[in-house]
Amino acid sequence: MLALHSLVDRAFRLFYVLAAVIIVLCLSRWNSQRKRLRKLGSKAPAVASRAPLGTAAKNPASHVQKLRKLHFAGIDLLVTAINKLVNNDFFAWSREILDNPGRTVSLNMLGVNVLVTDEPENTKAVLSTKFADFGKGEAFHKIWRDLMLDSIFATDGALWHSNKDLLRDHTAKIRRTDYAVIERHIAILIRNLSDNQPHEGLDQIDRFVLDTVSDTFFGESAGTLSTELQPLRDAVEEMYIWNTQRILVGKLGALLPGNAKASGVVDKYLERVIDKANPARDPEKSDESIRQNSTMLSSLMNQNVSTKRIKDSMMAILLGGKDPTSITIVWALYELARHPQILEQLRKDIASSVGFSELPTAAQLKSMSLLQNIIKETLRLHVPLGFNIRTALNDTILPTGGGPAGKDRIGILKGTHVVLSYIGTQRRHDLVGPTADDFVPFRWETWTPKLWEFFPFNHGPRICLGRNVAWMQMEYTICRLFQAFSDVELVGEDGNRIIGGEEMKIKIALNTKPAEPVMLKFNKRET
Repeated sequence: MLALHSLVDRAFRLFYVLAAVIIVLCLSRWNSQRKRLRKLGSKAPAVASRAPLGTAAKNPASHVQKLRKLHFAGIDLLVTAINKLVNNDFFAWSREILDNPGRTVSLNMLGVNVLVTDEPENTKAVLSTKFADFGKGEAFHKIWRDLMLDSIFATDGALWHSNKDLLRDHTAKIRRTDYAVIERHIAILIRNLSDNQPHEGLDQIDRFVLDTVSDTFFGESAGTLSTELQPLRDAVEEMYIWNTQRILVGKLGALLPGNAKASGVVDKYLERVIDKANPARDPEKSDESIRQNSTMLSSLMNQNVSTKRIKDSMMAILLGGKDPTSITIVWALYELARHPQILEQLRKDIASSVGFSELPTAAQLKSMSLLQNIIKETLRLHVPLGFNIRTALNDTILPTGGGPAGKDRIGILKGTHVVLSYIGTQRRHDLVGPTADDFVPFRWETWTPKLWEFFPFNHGPRICLGRNVAWMQMEYTICRLFQAFSDVELVGEDGNRIIGGEEMKIKIALNTKPAEPVMLKFNKRET
């Protein structure tokens, strides 16, 4: 009995010693971080946490408070962030917490340091002037690797540069054959929408863009417009939703399992397309065969690029080429359905510029200023990449946002995650004007934003390589739809047209997209 008591007593002593060592190490680490931060600059205002481990706000009504000593991560902040994300209120919440002089705040969730900002100067620093200090980071790569693989969207350093070089020649320019490819698929889209029935806009447009992009770059369409089953698109969407939630907790998210089943579906598609691709598939050398043999996929195969790197490039095309374009088009259709007077003016421009029976040329598309301004305004109000995330690769600074007036530079420790709110910047009333939350394409006739106040395709070294192709697809698609249709209606579950109504919430699943189905009914043009 005495031996047992002695053993228990020793165990407790060992526990106390270990606990004391851990506490000393934590305090030492905290003290070291505090000293490093002091040398770098000021602290960003902290979003108040009211959980037992969080920092209590002096003013319960305030969303933001100064960083206090021993600011441990509040579990409630993580719960709040996930709740806002799941209920499609994250953007609205981000605007609330950023409503402070420096437009920058810090959150500490389960030990994960996160900064959120919609200040243009800070965005410029992260994406351009201090580009080398920020990257995707190891945690982002691990979390998104099941979908993005080792593509340009998930890598840093030499591998990112190599991926960029591999893609640049195939994505930067519009080829003559690209117009024939998009027309082939828009003809199917128009046929699908011509049944006088409501259709879920994002579903149809996303299929159309996927078919166009896969045909353009791989030489074979995914064929999603012509089938009900959508295993590839469903798998990608599942990984978008789950990985977006994982990314909230940084390194901890990398410990959570990915979606192996969905990842397998995507890999099976890539394997099938690669296996089927054959540079000598048509010995007769038809125009179509020549086009297929000059696609990105055929070119990489002819260069003997490894299958792994080919898959990386294919995923970069699928993710970067499909989602931003389809999301922008459906948001544009949503806004045009809500603003029939703007649509009427657009159709008048189409009639005078190209007519309703001829296919538009590149020059004709560029000449339609309202069409161009509709795309710009859609990208401003509904930028597809509403939030972008970078990780500090070194101790560094952001130029502004700290101190009582929000003008001091902010110290950033290595490993801190910085969330850039593109959509927040592009909807700031002090930058855009009192109608910043409204769809007003005509503003672009007299308004020109500064470089870092409008960046739908990013700026800096990571600017979108395929932005010219994406713009062509958007302008061509919108023009062709309203050559074929006289009107588009936003309808409810009962099929009746919705007049006015509440603004659509924003869903964040890597991209920012409509939170609810966008039910659209297209009315065929009378001939």
